[in-house]
Amino acid sequence: MKRLAALAAFKLSLFLQPRVDSAFFKQYSRLIAPDVTKEELAAYPETPEELFPDEPVLAERYRYLYNLCGGDSIALTAVQLYLLALLEERTLDLLREGFGLSNGLTIEAAGRIACQDQETLDLLPRLRNAFDKVELLLQAEPGMDFLKAPFRLDGRLAAFLQGDDTPDRRLLEQGVYADASNASLPPAILTGELVEQTAAHLRENPGLTLVHISGEPGSGRRFFARHTAARLDRELLVTPFHAVASEQGFFPGPWRLVLRELLLSRRLLCLREIQGPPGLLRQLERIPVSRPVFLTSRPAVKTIPFLEGSIWPVQIPALTILQSARLWRALASETLPDAAEFPGEALAAKMNLTAGQIVRILRLLKNQCPHGPWEEREIFRLCYQVLDDGRYENIRFVDASYTWEDLQLEDRLKESLRAVCAQVEHQGLVLDEWGLRRRYPYGRCVSVLLSGPPGTGKTMTAQVLASRLGLALYKVDLSQIVDKYIGETEKRLRQVFDQAEKSNLVLFFDEADALLGKRSEVKDAKDKYANTEVAYLLQRMEEYQGVVLMATNQAGSIDAAFARRFRYHLAFTLPDEPLRRKIWTGALAGIPAEGIQLDYLTQQFPLSGAQIKNIALNAAYQAAADGKILHMDHLVRAMFQELQKEGKVLLASEFGEYGVMLSDYLSGIPRGEP
Repeated sequence: MKRLAALAAFKLSLFLQPRVDSAFFKQYSRLIAPDVTKEELAAYPETPEELFPDEPVLAERYRYLYNLCGGDSIALTAVQLYLLALLEERTLDLLREGFGLSNGLTIEAAGRIACQDQETLDLLPRLRNAFDKVELLLQAEPGMDFLKAPFRLDGRLAAFLQGDDTPDRRLLEQGVYADASNASLPPAILTGELVEQTAAHLRENPGLTLVHISGEPGSGRRFFARHTAARLDRELLVTPFHAVASEQGFFPGPWRLVLRELLLSRRLLCLREIQGPPGLLRQLERIPVSRPVFLTSRPAVKTIPFLEGSIWPVQIPALTILQSARLWRALASETLPDAAEFPGEALAAKMNLTAGQIVRILRLLKNQCPHGPWEEREIFRLCYQVLDDGRYENIRFVDASYTWEDLQLEDRLKESLRAVCAQVEHQGLVLDEWGLRRRYPYGRCVSVLLSGPPGTGKTMTAQVLASRLGLALYKVDLSQIVDKYIGETEKRLRQVFDQAEKSNLVLFFDEADALLGKRSEVKDAKDKYANTEVAYLLQRMEEYQGVVLMATNQAGSIDAAFARRFRYHLAFTLPDEPLRRKIWTGALAGIPAEGIQLDYLTQQFPLSGAQIKNIALNAAYQAAADGKILHMDHLVRAMFQELQKEGKVLLASEFGEYGVMLSDYLSGIPRGEP
């Protein structure tokens, strides 16, 4: 590199000899000499191989720059002066003083030195051409006239000549990095065939091709780009879009650094998460490299309608259940020491995850429990830790603490719940292996309507169902969903379903008649938009691929169209006498008691399960206050309070042989209290 700087110093010396005095040469004696001759300069070798016969790496790298400059003498002189200025910091002072150029090193200075016998005006076309060749290499100041634009001195070009391919440190600080695609790259389990097709297309069509890879975050878009680059024997320069651009345009500084890195290497650019208006995207067609460029984005970002150049679109679809199971098995076998018993199929059937999320979950599992045994519930917990990014709105997590054994329902309802669980657990077999997915592109939502009087077990059933499936239960806050302003309800419903689809939640709409009401005849604008809300909810339920539970106390008020869209309708009724006995037995279990008459409690009042539990709990507290033993009088009082709470007028005679206990209780209540 010192030989290139010496060549620049020779050219400077010859240019300055007729223009400055001996004192000037003495002032800059380390840079220039007054006795350099044209014959010496002519004898100095300029081709890379002649300059560096003993340094093959430097010769090869300089040959690359030489070819980029097209052998242009002005462009090469600019490069040589640039290197001289890096080695000797007084070079810029010399240029300012000796040339009268306030901006230091410019293409004008290089042109005057390379073509000493010509005026600047006569050189304009050649200067323009030379500037275009070195503008990015030497990082000319953007936004200025090309003659006066100074080159920014940094060490990247010198590092390149010495064999260093590390990207500019300023880019590394912005999240840009070089990805060695060929180094220990895991196999493309699901997209290998598409990778081969893409690589074959790029080999057959050399030049600038924008490979637009769209999909959800974590779906494997960058992984696809890495594999394709590896097939082409190239590395990637992975660049976050936000580091080099905004919706207003590209940032000149960082973007030009990226473009220089592409010029100095064989790497392929991978621009992550592109976005912005069409005009911004069209700038990508002017990238000054004749090689493929990978663009990754979410599915909503479109490029084909706005770009005119060669585009190769790649869509990374959501995983099917079979693909997900295959991916779970393959990645688990690579990550965990012994994954023979890993429940990949069960996880695939219930969780809608991307490849990136699966990788993260397995890494967490390897740190916490590498050798198993692996329980589905614990893995589900890790899944939700990865999925929950803290942005859930209008839905609230419900701790599904109840189990199947806690549920006291009629046999027909339990059988229906088993059918719901089977539909979730065996979707892979039915939809994928048996081929029904193609015939049922919509309507795969496992939707369940829970209707019946209050306290009959609808909310408890929702918790048990989520617990049995191992999925998180989230209750939709309808007070935050339903809005009087037109369009707001639909907007919030869309947010709820979008959140649920990403995290595979069980959505529970309690008191859903606020949304499921019958559509009315359109008499005014209010009716029209109310019906629109109902229609939108129907549509989103049909498109949703998870579990939706809706509970209502008023099944008769539900729109008939809704009733048809539910996969299951579980109609809850007040428990019969045998079931009430089971509920009473379970509610009183563990409480110290004497003289409890289960027959009386079961037969005398047709209570709901929730009422029975409330009575048992309130009676237990009264017993704890009285003597720590539960008696019938505690239960009678609690039963009276529970029924009175609902507005029922009761007489002591209605409690039969235990009416005396109630009379004593009522007579002891001070006036003014209930």
